[in-house]
Amino acid sequence: MAQTPTQRVIDALAERLQRSVVIDDPNVRLLYASQHYGDEDEVRTHAMLQRRASSAAIGHVLAQGVSGWSAPGVIPPNDDIGMHARVCCPIRWRGELIGLLLVVDAEGTITTSELSTIAAAGAELAPLLAAERESDADPGSAAVQEAVGDLLGESSLVRLAALRTLAERTDLRGFARARVVRLEVRPAESATDSHVAAALRFGLDPGSPELSRMPSLVSVQGHHGTAIVGAVGRSFSEEQAGALAGRLVARVHEVAADRFECVAGVGSEVDGLERVWASHNQAALACRSAAKQRQPVGSWANLGPMAILLHLPAEHLHLEALPAEMQRVLAADKDGRLLETLRVFLEHAGSIPATSEALHVHRTTLYYRLDKLTELAQIDLNDGDTRLSLHMSLKLLDDGALRQ
Repeated sequence: MAQTPTQRVIDALAERLQRSVVIDDPNVRLLYASQHYGDEDEVRTHAMLQRRASSAAIGHVLAQGVSGWSAPGVIPPNDDIGMHARVCCPIRWRGELIGLLLVVDAEGTITTSELSTIAAAGAELAPLLAAERESDADPGSAAVQEAVGDLLGESSLVRLAALRTLAERTDLRGFARARVVRLEVRPAESATDSHVAAALRFGLDPGSPELSRMPSLVSVQGHHGTAIVGAVGRSFSEEQAGALAGRLVARVHEVAADRFECVAGVGSEVDGLERVWASHNQAALACRSAAKQRQPVGSWANLGPMAILLHLPAEHLHLEALPAEMQRVLAADKDGRLLETLRVFLEHAGSIPATSEALHVHRTTLYYRLDKLTELAQIDLNDGDTRLSLHMSLKLLDDGALRQ
């Protein structure tokens, strides 16, 4: 490590405590490290060799809520990943978290006096890290992130301004064709917003193996993040996009520490960045479908009729909102047999031969069930609007989109 003022402070702290010390950024990426003092564990060794902590270690640290701490606290050990306990002191500058000072405490023997020493070192480090961050900052990076978010919005004027900003600040070659992959996190009560944001940034890291090989623009806002992915030379197929989305979800889960779940939605490929807002809207609906079906990835291309039905506000999707025809079917069906018969009948476009074959029943039996259904539910299966109403209702029921 270079002998910067920051390095000298942590070396002095490590020497005084006779313990290994590191400084990580708020996303638990290694910035500085002292020499070893015989207390190194698998996590520290990995971080020193790879210049970053393992994803499991990042998740364990963030899961403790360190981003919200205002004073030193203890991160418990994690034997599953070979991690000793650590004292963590948040480094804040003008209220903003800019770093994490971590001291290995393998035996849990750090004293109150030593905690005060660590806190004093954190206060000394704050202006040093703030100055370094200011000198290293890319003045355009925040503007690019904001522009990517604006590019996905509803206002055409805002999108146009965002496109101009991006053209001025980054290379837009490779986006003649593009699509959006959207990630959404649904945290449990034990997850902090900072943990969620850090996990999304980890998942959508442009330098990751998943995104570094293709043109991409990313944005993280609240509990969701987006990647605009450009096609290089040829179309980026649905299969490739779905596989990419699955890998991005897996990256988020690597640092989630089982505190929350992430799903992805894949929008269609569109012509240029001027149209990615449409792909983003599709990806958002695909996310909603994936979450309802408890699948990691949803694709707009595979939604079928649900692509239209999912535009309905979620608060309006409940059993009582189903059309009267379906309400009568549900009331008449005591054992589920009539509903299953109706489902297969509609899926086979009302074909009696195809329906009886799919249900493995004789046509006479099928006619009996359909007659019973029409009589009990007072419906006309020869009417096109009735069939459409019933089929849409079944799609909503089968997708799990309805609340009880």
